[in-house]
Amino acid sequence: MSPRYGRLARRVRVLYCRLDRRIAGFRRAAGLSCPRGCGECCLSPEVEATVLEMLPLALRLQRERRLEQTLAGLGPGEPPRPCVFYSPEPLGSFGGRCSVYPFRPLLCRLFGFAAMTDPEGRPQLVLCRRLREADPAGAREAAAGAASGRLPVPLMSEWSLAMYRLDPGLGTQALPINAALRQALERVALERRWRDR
Repeated sequence: MSPRYGRLARRVRVLYCRLDRRIAGFRRAAGLSCPRGCGECCLSPEVEATVLEMLPLALRLQRERRLEQTLAGLGPGEPPRPCVFYSPEPLGSFGGRCSVYPFRPLLCRLFGFAAMTDPEGRPQLVLCRRLREADPAGAREAAAGAASGRLPVPLMSEWSLAMYRLDPGLGTQALPINAALRQALERVALERRWRDR
């Protein structure tokens, strides 16, 4: 494993575990879940991540000897396109379409189960259209619970700041997800080449 990037990736994974527990608690309390087999949010070419968020996946791909293959599959990067790990068919017991689900970045974890704050500082739940359509009453109740503070919803800004604090250099700039992955893969490959010299 890469020394610097390996340490950072472990810290990112610890942060993801903490966040996943918070989201699971919110989901249970709110009674919300993504519609089975949905992956509509993955189709957006506007999904962004930082290089730091993609390090655990880049290192995993390196360990599996899939780094070069993945880099080749990313293409030129312009214009931005949906994540290369999107599967057209639902995968796994979670029913989503992400073929690297345990390694998904921050936005993919937060979307639908986190809040942004309004100008008065109140949490405003960010729900996708499909989730609102699948359970309109539940979505309204969860949004009201989050806004009132009755439901402890993760705040996007807090988790983004926590990620930034792990490494301000790599955790600042949000890029299209495939561009962030490309940079993470390139950094991991370069560090490996320097180490092997």
